[in-house]
Amino acid sequence: MTATASNPGQPFKVLCSYAYFRGHNFGPLLESVHQGPTMVFGDSGAHSARTLGISLTLDGYAAWCHRWDQHLTLYANLDVIGAPEATWRNQRALEEQHGLTPIPVFHTGEPWSYLERYIDEGYTYIALGKLLGNPLDELLPWLDKAFSIAGDRAVFHGFGMTVWDVVRRLPFYSVDSSTWTQPYRFGIVKLFDHHRGQWVNFLMRDKQKVLQHRDLLRAHHTDPLIYASHGTYDRTEATVTAAVAWRRAEAFLRARHGPIAMPPSDRNPITRHGGTATPGLHLYLAESTTTNIYRASKGVRARAHLEATR
Repeated sequence: MTATASNPGQPFKVLCSYAYFRGHNFGPLLESVHQGPTMVFGDSGAHSARTLGISLTLDGYAAWCHRWDQHLTLYANLDVIGAPEATWRNQRALEEQHGLTPIPVFHTGEPWSYLERYIDEGYTYIALGKLLGNPLDELLPWLDKAFSIAGDRAVFHGFGMTVWDVVRRLPFYSVDSSTWTQPYRFGIVKLFDHHRGQWVNFLMRDKQKVLQHRDLLRAHHTDPLIYASHGTYDRTEATVTAAVAWRRAEAFLRARHGPIAMPPSDRNPITRHGGTATPGLHLYLAESTTTNIYRASKGVRARAHLEATR
């Protein structure tokens, strides 16, 4: 794979949280996205629930994971931010009482002994949480230490970790992004320039910037005129372009870091049904609304076909 492609050979990857999808039928969404190759990361949404004042229960989350187990590539533990022992107990309860295989979660600010415990217990795929909001000069040394402790024994998922300087530097097995929604939520066009390995950002309806970056817009298989004025704007098209930009970034990172293999383990959440943990990096698009996931999955597949045949 080269860094020029928008990942035509990669599945559509999406992260869906129990906090948002617990109260209505998840099935139609899963049926839609599974019309082509798909990887679905099931997250408890503990951080979002805490922010929104939503109460989540371990039994409720376990039931959700069981109900959609065959459709989920993996699912995370129901973590308790700031309480590593409670998070550990939830991990073991989901395994021993509910028969599930969640990916464990370790947060910034927690004792390193918990990360070492997870690795010593045979967990080879661990999610790192509470990463956002930390100054970069504090976060990078923390991440460096986490990667040093893991060595070749484990790989990491970075929750919400799409800080570009970080993911360019460190070989995460997987990350997820909710910032991919900026273009259609806040009117910010965000494109990925694979030649420079950098992002290009500008405001919609800035005709000068649209003209300046028209070739890059076309490289994302979209019409520059869509972003030039309110009258030509198309929200669906903007949603798809946003998703394609992150897939182009994923392709760049996959080429930059090379294949990132997950060490085998009987506690591997991806291989729990005999599946294969394909080499990373994998970048999941995190979204809380079905409409935008529908739009992104359909549009990404259409543009991936264009990318593969051009």
